[in-house]
Amino acid sequence: MTAPAHARHTKRQVIIETAERLFAEHGYDATSTARIAHEAGVPSGLVFYHFATKLDLLLAIVQERPAPSEVLRSAARGRTVRRRLKAIVATMAEELEHDRAARIIVFREAQGRPEIAERAAELFAEATETVADVLGGAEDVVADPDRVQSAAELVVSRVFLDTVALGQADTAATRHAAMIDLIADSLTTPDGGHAQD
Repeated sequence: MTAPAHARHTKRQVIIETAERLFAEHGYDATSTARIAHEAGVPSGLVFYHFATKLDLLLAIVQERPAPSEVLRSAARGRTVRRRLKAIVATMAEELEHDRAARIIVFREAQGRPEIAERAAELFAEATETVADVLGGAEDVVADPDRVQSAAELVVSRVFLDTVALGQADTAATRHAAMIDLIADSLTTPDGGHAQD
């Protein structure tokens, strides 16, 4: 007799959540599948029932995340660049902090695992594209698309670095106030906020 679909999903999710916590705390290489199974409260064979290899389990942790575009678009509803930037920064920091273990895993494991590096690049590109699109749609933006794209890259890079690498999500909006002002000025003034020569 097989378990109902929701029970199988629950066990799979418990395995993913346990592996995510252990990989973040101890690293991928230092965490055995036996330890994951033990701490998840499941038989060792169940890990391999759901994931053919330990790498498949790692990939599931990284790939089964909410798309950044959904979260960022729903948060940035302000009409001006400045309001949208404030919402984007706060939302990104909150989401990255909430999903901190997975982001630590991506940050750490991307160095030696091409599959993880590729997924990290995809997530960065998607977040950057979404931020550029959201900023470009503000009613007061006058900057060209290249400047908007550069601003989006700066925002995504800085918030990711501060939140994941430095662990400073709780003060993101305050610490990024100067960056928000600089970018808003750059995108809403005809000369990009620079004095003419």
